[in-house]
Amino acid sequence: MNVYKYKKKRKILIKIFLFILILFIFYGLYLYIKIDRAINGKVWSFPTLIYGRIVNLEPGSLYSQKEILNLLKSTMYKKVDLVMLPGEYSVKDNTIEFIRRSFDFPDTREGEFHILLFFNKNVLTKIKNVENNRDFNFFRLEPKLIAMLKSPEGKKRIFITRNKYPEMLVKTLLAIEDKYFYEHDGIHISSIGRALLVNTIAGRTIQGGSTLTQQLIKNLFLTNTRSILRKINEMYMALILDGFYTKDRILELYLNEVYLGQDGDEQIRGFPLASIYYFGRPIDELTLDQYALLVGMVKGASLYSPWTHPNIALKRRNLVLFLLYQQKYITKKIYKDLSKRSLNVKPKGNVISPHPSFIQLVSKEFKKNINNSIENFSGLKIFTTLDTISQYAAEKAVKIGIPILKRKKRLKDLEVAMIVIDRFTGEIQAVIGSSKPEFNGYNRALKARRSIGSLSKPITYLTALSQPKKYNLNTWISNDPVSIKLDNGKYWIPKNHSFPFSRKVMLLDALINSINIPTVNLSIDIGLKNIVNTWLDLGVSKSQITAFPSISLGSINLTPIEIAQVFQIIASGGYKSTLSSVRSIISDDGKVFYQTLPQSKHIASSEASYLILYAMQQAVNSGTAKTLGIFFKKFSLAGKTGTTNNLVDNWFVGIDGKQIVITWIGRDNNKTTKLYGSSGAMQIYRRYLQYQRPISLVLKPPKNIHIFYMNNLGDLYCEKNNEYNRILPIWSIKNNKICNPKNLLEYFLTKQKRNFLFWLKDFF
Repeated sequence: MNVYKYKKKRKILIKIFLFILILFIFYGLYLYIKIDRAINGKVWSFPTLIYGRIVNLEPGSLYSQKEILNLLKSTMYKKVDLVMLPGEYSVKDNTIEFIRRSFDFPDTREGEFHILLFFNKNVLTKIKNVENNRDFNFFRLEPKLIAMLKSPEGKKRIFITRNKYPEMLVKTLLAIEDKYFYEHDGIHISSIGRALLVNTIAGRTIQGGSTLTQQLIKNLFLTNTRSILRKINEMYMALILDGFYTKDRILELYLNEVYLGQDGDEQIRGFPLASIYYFGRPIDELTLDQYALLVGMVKGASLYSPWTHPNIALKRRNLVLFLLYQQKYITKKIYKDLSKRSLNVKPKGNVISPHPSFIQLVSKEFKKNINNSIENFSGLKIFTTLDTISQYAAEKAVKIGIPILKRKKRLKDLEVAMIVIDRFTGEIQAVIGSSKPEFNGYNRALKARRSIGSLSKPITYLTALSQPKKYNLNTWISNDPVSIKLDNGKYWIPKNHSFPFSRKVMLLDALINSINIPTVNLSIDIGLKNIVNTWLDLGVSKSQITAFPSISLGSINLTPIEIAQVFQIIASGGYKSTLSSVRSIISDDGKVFYQTLPQSKHIASSEASYLILYAMQQAVNSGTAKTLGIFFKKFSLAGKTGTTNNLVDNWFVGIDGKQIVITWIGRDNNKTTKLYGSSGAMQIYRRYLQYQRPISLVLKPPKNIHIFYMNNLGDLYCEKNNEYNRILPIWSIKNNKICNPKNLLEYFLTKQKRNFLFWLKDFF
């Protein structure tokens, strides 16, 4: 009977065991499917990466040695005496030597190149491939990463494959975290036993026994909840993972998954991104002490953060170096030398500078062209038109200039907007939407619709000059007071402000001195309807235009970006290039998702546009912006001030050979700024040019523009005389006097070109 009971119990136990075994196997199968789907599918959602513009270099490019150095520094190239590795550069006399990093450009991946650049007086003259001693006719620099948009999971990472990780980092990680990684089967029994014994004796958890495989399982599939069941689950999944996947695949996942700090409310995941955040350089360009810091942070990224606890982080890094010495990976001398180094990490937020106003513009353009929100995508690479040097110059000008104006005018709420565009392509190279450029808030460059004041005058004169049979720069305009009866029965009586009334004034002088009454009289003569049509042709919405006489003096509300489009057309000879901030978008699988191609459309008369730009040059030379001309007289800049009634809005449009800069200063409550003419926005532009070297603005006359001498009466002559020595371009048509002696035209062009290429070595 006892034997029978014993056999029965044994059968029950066997059945229970088999049942548990089957459950264990099926549960293991379930875990395998879960792991396999995750690892062989899309393991992570990646954030969208936004890059600045790709800089194209050619012999003859107007890049100074200083500008190229600034570009290299902005992309975290390291200055060395002898260039040996990617990301390093050296400077000697008029040359720059560097090894450009490999990079996935929108059209193709390009490898490393060892390059030598030659300069002559602010011009790039030669691009040499050091490896084969051949010259490049075209070469491009990799763009700067300027932003990473929030990922759906709140985790940021940059994925790279196992073979691209430096072995020095891998050996350091394994030496500290899992020295038996390539030997165990996912779990290490002796390590678990040792940790259990130490923790039992201590009465608390002071040592972990997890392998890298277990840590990876916990990060990818489990929570941080401490329990025996979770630990058993972790070990089982680690065994499965190790059994079905190679060690290098597991290590690759770990290197890209490990938690290494916080960027606001998002996690910094993986060594590649941590390398960028803490050191500003790719992971393969770091030194051993820098690897030691990152590996040391694996134990606790918050506790050992070099940003918040630099002293604790330094001790942890040195402990890692000591353990490497103990395990004979490095010598005692190397350990001591590296331990003496400072952490030398980049300040938080210093490497990836989001430039929020520009990113808002990119998001707006993305939504307009893709018909979807940028936040709904992951893993995109967006290549933009942002020029980091121009953006830096604009930010510096605002951060220094606006506080000075606030103190002078005793106003705490002065605001500013700036937009910098390429004169010919319309590419937006910098945007400032606030007096605090680093904050993500109301973007005045895109949204602040303000009265434009005297910025409207060039459009009135453009309308007139488009009728060359009737108007030219030497045409006389009435400067007598005017009173216009409006539809409501009231009278509009414009004033000349500081400029005295006179019987008449020459069209050119009226424009360069921004005189009100001649402008009003001219608008009446040419007709308000024609002025409105010009505004519409220049791209301004019909809803923003009203055919009131005051339109000629700026009673029209536009945003800075709308103003930028208008003056882009004028500055490019009448050709419109739609403003853009995005060049191309690459999907997460490497395919071109979206791309813009440079296109221009002839909108306004080239001759009339040329004459307006010439007059704006004279405004800087001797008119309303002449104080700017004093500082930059060798650059032939063009400019136009704009001030509204009661000094509420203050504008300036500045144009050099390559860029148009729109600057606005005002107050959100529409109260006076106390800034007149050139005292506000133009001063910010002047500061901008101190940090962004201008290119001389050389105007090439269109076919029908002819150069004359003129006397004080506006009469034209072909030869110079004491009585008529003022040079004037005129749009000559049939039956009009045509006079364009070769020596006069050459003199006119040479006068502008004298500093076009080889000028001003010691600029500022």
